[in-house]
Amino acid sequence: MTNNLKFSHKILLAASLVVIAAFSLFTLYNDYLQRKAIRADLESYLHEMGNLTSSNISNWFSGRILLVENVAQSVASDSSSEFLSNLLEQKALASTFEFTYLGSADGSFTMRPDEDMPDDYDPRQRPWYKDAVAAGTTTLTEPYVDAATSELIITIATPAKAAGVVGGDLSLNTLVDIINSLDFAGMGYAFLVSADGKVLVHPDKSMVMKNLSDIYPKNTPRISSDFSEAELNGNTRILTFAPVNGLPSVKWHVGLSIDKGKAYQMLSEFRASAIIATAIAVVLIIFLLSMLISVLMQPLNVMGKAM
Repeated sequence: MTNNLKFSHKILLAASLVVIAAFSLFTLYNDYLQRKAIRADLESYLHEMGNLTSSNISNWFSGRILLVENVAQSVASDSSSEFLSNLLEQKALASTFEFTYLGSADGSFTMRPDEDMPDDYDPRQRPWYKDAVAAGTTTLTEPYVDAATSELIITIATPAKAAGVVGGDLSLNTLVDIINSLDFAGMGYAFLVSADGKVLVHPDKSMVMKNLSDIYPKNTPRISSDFSEAELNGNTRILTFAPVNGLPSVKWHVGLSIDKGKAYQMLSEFRASAIIATAIAVVLIIFLLSMLISVLMQPLNVMGKAM
């Protein structure tokens, strides 16, 4: 009787192992297929969104660059005080730029809207002026603290021949709005980064002007369209970058950062379902085999009692 029970236990154990092995192989195979499909879909989606966002940023800058260049052309032909004031007070400029101005070659400075500048302010010593003169063409600065407002701005500057350099200050708010419009269904966010890894615009203001190597000290992501993974606040992030083309004097990229756990959440749900299905299948197999063995054992029990 004991031997029979031990034998029945072996049958149940063997059947359970077969069911577990079959479901495990099925789960592993489907896990591989789903992971591959999710990866392909994610890459396609992020590349598309990265290119779209970089195009939006490029177009946003292009129109504003043309405005500054048109002002510079006008000033180069006539830099008289009255003409300059009327030119800089145009509604198109006032509604587009925080400030529009001319830094003259003699060190004078004319700005609209008018704002008190430090007494020792010399536009010729400012980076935007120097860079535009050195380049001989339109330049774009990285974000910096404006001397008038003490806020982060970006300047478009272009030479106006002998008259000096015309500049237009852009608030980061619009760029922030463009960047923040992407949340990838709650999976992540976008940010703007320079070619040397300095973060220029980020949904988290504490990240602005930090380097990628400071934010991701381990496995610092490389600025490339390839996908890379890095740890941030205990979570694994998937990162990729798309270049912003057509910008003068700078090379910027739109960075996309996705929470890997959220991106592959569907895969985790499939695994959990597979484990539950395996457990149910094992219980059912054990129950059915127990019933079958019980039925088959009845004649043997009767014979044993008769003997």
